[in-house]
Amino acid sequence: MNSRPKPWLYFRVPAIMVNAFDIIRNRVDRKGHVIKNVLQYDGEVWMDSGGFQFLRHGKIPDIEDLARIYDQYWDVRYFLNLDYPPSPTDDEHELELKLRRSLINYEYLAKKFDNVLPVIHYHWRTSVITKYVLKYLDFNPDCIAIGGLVPYVLISRGVPRDSRRSALRFLLNIKQEIGMCIHVLGLGSPVINPILKLINVDSTDTSTWRVKAAYGKVVMPGGGERHVSGRPINFGGKEATDDDLTRLYAFLKATGFPMINQFNEIATSFEYRALVNAWVVLNSFEVPGGSGVFRAMYEEFAREVVEQVIEGAR
Repeated sequence: MNSRPKPWLYFRVPAIMVNAFDIIRNRVDRKGHVIKNVLQYDGEVWMDSGGFQFLRHGKIPDIEDLARIYDQYWDVRYFLNLDYPPSPTDDEHELELKLRRSLINYEYLAKKFDNVLPVIHYHWRTSVITKYVLKYLDFNPDCIAIGGLVPYVLISRGVPRDSRRSALRFLLNIKQEIGMCIHVLGLGSPVINPILKLINVDSTDTSTWRVKAAYGKVVMPGGGERHVSGRPINFGGKEATDDDLTRLYAFLKATGFPMINQFNEIATSFEYRALVNAWVVLNSFEVPGGSGVFRAMYEEFAREVVEQVIEGAR
């Protein structure tokens, strides 16, 4: 909430996701009831429950307390339900228990707010997840938020084999079957953006633009990341070559990045790296390069989408 930089002060950002945990932690002044004043932003704002952050700090938020926070902000477009994310290692009983508790929370919030969205976290037991998606549809929400995909798609450790394809196929199937707005939580990145666009997912969010910048990295158009700060590389990614920096500069210039003349600050300034990363995440939709798994999935889904269009025209 109070952190810097704020990319929307420099270029267009279509929407911002904030969360209730951050509001409580930073003691944001709620007297004005206008979250956009705090953010210095006049676009669309969504508010997450912050449930994941609460659980990381060993706290289980109270649904009534969360409702009181939501009730103080009239200018938020959508509030997200407080859900209990399942783990890939949960058995069917544990999965059902968490999904049922999440549904109870939604029933409570939906009685108080007409702009609260259900949140359902993906699990490899897709039949159970689909059953709960259908339960939420009975409430006629404007949109459904789907989370829990990061461990399966971006991390892919401690999950079943071929989890990336299974998780993204779940998104494709759900979008095709229910035909309504779907927001995907936490999956925005240049390598995933074109696949989500192909699937016709409506929106996604990410904090990777800040996280990568803090580790001295830039996000590359088309996917991947490169270290540019000159600090020792302890894990993940590669050091940027001259060719990498030339390619990044060319992308920024071609897409109209407004601070292109400060490119020499990319190695020394966290804020500048964060702004570069935010711009790349928002503007890179090129097909994944090379012969990796994301390129293969993009081509696989593209063939299916074309075949369905042809079939539908017959």
